Amino acid sequence: MLHKLGSKFRTMAVSALMGACALVGTSVGAQADMNLAGKKVIFVPIAMGISLTEGWARRMREHAATYGYTVDVRDAAFNTGAMTELVAKAISEKPDVLVVHNPTVQLLARQIKQAESEGIKVLQINLQSNQPSSAFVGANWERIGREIAEDIVKECGAGSGKSGKVAIIPGQLTAADSVIMNEAAFKVFEQHKEIQVVSNQASDWEPEKARQITATVLQQHPDLCAVFGHWDVHTMGAGNAVKDAGKADSVLVYSTGGGDSVACKAIEDGVQDRIWSYDADGQGRDAGTMIDLLLQGAAAADGSMLIAESPLKIIKAGDGYDPTLCWKM
Repeated sequence: MLHKLGSKFRTMAVSALMGACALVGTSVGAQADMNLAGKKVIFVPIAMGISLTEGWARRMREHAATYGYTVDVRDAAFNTGAMTELVAKAISEKPDVLVVHNPTVQLLARQIKQAESEGIKVLQINLQSNQPSSAFVGANWERIGREIAEDIVKECGAGSGKSGKVAIIPGQLTAADSVIMNEAAFKVFEQHKEIQVVSNQASDWEPEKARQITATVLQQHPDLCAVFGHWDVHTMGAGNAVKDAGKADSVLVYSTGGGDSVACKAIEDGVQDRIWSYDADGQGRDAGTMIDLLLQGAAAADGSMLIAESPLKIIKAGDGYDPTLCWKM
């Protein structure tokens, strides 16, 4: 089922959102008539204290303050056991909307289904579960994986004069972004036999572990051409390993991320070369809007999941670099 996630979510997006806009268009157009006071939203992220989740929470709270509902954030602090307990408690409190940030495609699947069955609308943000819910706001991971792989082929493939060797560093192999990006990337690489994935080891989202993985790969493959990290935060460690090895000019470091000012600094400092940004600040606004819609009763006519796909920005060194592509808290 994992390999179907990307295509499944893409095909549902346009029709579902059009249905939602048709359903609630009148009340959205006349905001003064929105009566959301007293509604309750609970947000359970993988962890607070990082730009992604802090940015999302800030924008959700802005919407809540404007329209009179509440947003209660429950921090799982990178502890999956704590996360399932927090989600269980949230379901028992019967919020109007439950917002979840899935660490893996399976961890919260049963609880998402339970919440929906009890009339709680679930919004999944940026990382999908195997279990569909009322809505999803986030990146198109298939597109990101494909585009980065195509760029790697251009830089490291036939005619480049380079080895074609690539190291992939997922956060977790069962996280939705890693599942979908890896599948998309390998589909591209399979069409270019000169590309060789020499490592595909998860860092558990930890920069130091990503640094150690990259340092080891560089020792084993000094002619490495590219590193593809699945999140810019842990890919900082990989980029620093490349710099420490004196290979910043020969090894390209790719990543994805929420596009805050730290990402632009990584480009400026030469720690990373190209970042596919899904703009966490914009995602927060989209999540806030989606919550507004759900609280007004928005739903797709065919019962599928409402989706707001995040626009992408490519932040890279060179003539096209622009620090305004990044946002600040």
